[in-house]
Amino acid sequence: MDLTPGLSAGIADPLWLLLRQWQLGELTGDDGGTPVAVDVASSWSRFTRFRPEGSGSPGQGGSGEGMPLGEGDGPLERMVEREAVLTGAPQGVPWAAAVQAGRAFRRRLQEHGVGAVADRLMAAAPQTIFSAAVPDGAVSGPHEARFTALLAGKVLDGARVLELLDGPGLPVEAIGADYPAQVEAAVLLWRTDLAEEWGAPASSSWVSDRLEYAFSIGAPPLPPDDFAALPAEGAGEEIVLRAAEYDGTGVAWHSLDLDRDPGAVLGAAADGDGPHAGDSFGAGPTGRQVRSMLAAPLSYPGMPAQRYWEFEDATVSLGNASAGPTDLARLLAIDFAVVYSPDWFLVPVELPVGCVARVDWVIVRDSFGVATVVGTAGHQAGDGAGRMFQPDIIGGAGVADVPLLVVLPSALGAANSEPLEDVALQRDEAANLAWAIESRILGPAGRGVDRPWLRSEFALEAATTAEAYDLVWRLATPVAQPWTPLVAVNGGDGTQPMLRRARLLETETGDVRSAQGVLMGGVHDICDEEITRSGINVRLLDQLARGCDGSSYIWRGRTKQAWKGEASSGLRFDAATPRPTP
Repeated sequence: MDLTPGLSAGIADPLWLLLRQWQLGELTGDDGGTPVAVDVASSWSRFTRFRPEGSGSPGQGGSGEGMPLGEGDGPLERMVEREAVLTGAPQGVPWAAAVQAGRAFRRRLQEHGVGAVADRLMAAAPQTIFSAAVPDGAVSGPHEARFTALLAGKVLDGARVLELLDGPGLPVEAIGADYPAQVEAAVLLWRTDLAEEWGAPASSSWVSDRLEYAFSIGAPPLPPDDFAALPAEGAGEEIVLRAAEYDGTGVAWHSLDLDRDPGAVLGAAADGDGPHAGDSFGAGPTGRQVRSMLAAPLSYPGMPAQRYWEFEDATVSLGNASAGPTDLARLLAIDFAVVYSPDWFLVPVELPVGCVARVDWVIVRDSFGVATVVGTAGHQAGDGAGRMFQPDIIGGAGVADVPLLVVLPSALGAANSEPLEDVALQRDEAANLAWAIESRILGPAGRGVDRPWLRSEFALEAATTAEAYDLVWRLATPVAQPWTPLVAVNGGDGTQPMLRRARLLETETGDVRSAQGVLMGGVHDICDEEITRSGINVRLLDQLARGCDGSSYIWRGRTKQAWKGEASSGLRFDAATPRPTP
């Protein structure tokens, strides 16, 4: 068989191919030269202030100065979510944290050659010995049993040692007369370690009535754009980015909005005084740079090939995309991918982590030596076009477009522990209530304790009488133990509907019960719109992440996400129910 005709790829209708090339725009020839080099000028300003805006904090509502924010503070999520564990914990110090703090205290004493002080302290102050006492009404599990059997009465309680230091101090007979300086140095290092690992900011970012975080970060004004004919609107002002509804699942650029309200400043404008850092990323809060780089063609899987006879990747088949007469957006996307996709190029711009940046201008030099100004920051601010990776603007009146790029010091790929607490908040339309269902809560040992519930816990019990009967009157039908009702009430202003955490009467015993976990323990009212028909799930967990310098950071935080829909408790009051069948 002769393969020559097939390999030669002969053309029977060359005029059709010419018309096809004309149709696809290959004969227009208006592209000019190919980009060879790109000059990019960029400016940046590092984030220097952080303001928590949680319930009860001084910054609640988005006002007040922020606290300093530096590179050593770790990922932004840690600053926002970190909760107190060893001191100021809402439900007491977990046993695990108290024991670990006691071990760390003994280890610091041994490093300074005074390890015997720990044993003398346990003898002189018995209250510093760990005692696994379960609080009244607390839920315990296997972890509590292990702590009681292995550690109770045998190790130091770090939380009790802290209380002793903050009060009367360590007993003289425990310190001894020969090594007071060594003990003081060991205590100082130990307290520094505890503040770094177990401490928390003075104010919280958690908004209890919305079950989410709120915070703001601020940066000094960006360096002036010398290329702009007129100063851009907002030039020379502090840059404030605000996250009013952060759910704890990771801070990204779209989590924050640019707040132009004059009353929202954090005091970061004073942090930018002095000369700019220039091209150096390691000095100064602000800086500018001009870079000349090579442009690389932008590509994606299934992109149309630039050469006519080149076989294309089969990952995406644009020819098989279907569109109806009204699918204009789909048709435009296909047309753009087929005709203009090879016309895009990629240029990397290096910026410091933890800053807000601005691309001042871009100049493209092509293969013919022609330099073309692609755009400037001033032009972008007035074109009215939307852009990706640019925060929305809130606050202020008549504010123009502000083309900014946010580079956050976020935790990428943080490792999460098993949930320490797991609470589902769901609607119950039949009972006209919402429920907080605690499937796992934090036990005294600092580990999660499961609270499983069965449908049998909602079953109606038979009446204890020997007389014949057909109906049983009940004050209320039973509800499983982990369920806590949320009752609709008017808010403080009388207009905002709220869901208030209530208590439930156990008709069998006469006891009144409510939520027992950390998550619901600090909640009084929840905004009604927060619990939708799909419900929400709130979790408490420990997280581990590495910072930009490679250091490890551990913190305890909360997450909020959509859940599985409505729940049905079958709760009824003043009900006459038929006699249960055996």
